[in-house]
Amino acid sequence: MGFDDRRAEVIQAAWRVTAREGLDRTSMRAIAQELGSSTGVVTHYFRNKDELILAALEQVFEGTIEAMKACAETFQGRERLEQMLFLALPLEGGDRDDWKVWLAFLGYSVGRERLLEAHRQRYGILQDLMAQVLVELQGAGVVKAGLEIPVEANALIALVDGISMGIVINPAQFSQEQQRALVRRHLDGLLSDA
Repeated sequence: MGFDDRRAEVIQAAWRVTAREGLDRTSMRAIAQELGSSTGVVTHYFRNKDELILAALEQVFEGTIEAMKACAETFQGRERLEQMLFLALPLEGGDRDDWKVWLAFLGYSVGRERLLEAHRQRYGILQDLMAQVLVELQGAGVVKAGLEIPVEANALIALVDGISMGIVINPAQFSQEQQRALVRRHLDGLLSDA
């Protein structure tokens, strides 16, 4: 097994431990146990927990962003926005684990400027992508003219964050259908009547 493959295994083990136990209980030892290996194997790829957690978040974030970009290229009109937002929601059980880790990382980052900066950078990328799609749809007459695009991009992100946080806290709060309905209701206010 190559370096990158083994490193990816370490990242996946860290993700599983964090989703199951939370970041406060995620340690290099716990990750090694998840792998069935020694702590030395983990530290061979990552110097410390912060570095490993950042790598795990980057992997999932990149996957989500790439999937959202693919939606932006595949779908048109309202469906483009819907599908991009649906991708980010915890519609499936595995998505909930991603959100558990994301929220755990956010809480863990408080007071750790380097980690908060990494979080801000990821949100900046997401905001830029949403704004770009909104501008394109506004130019096509799908989204209302005169909207403040940066504000609307942030509102869409906040909507997804809020729904997702609610589901992490209380998985029964919103069904898949309710999640989709909330997104569609918000989009109704953005779309042009034309």
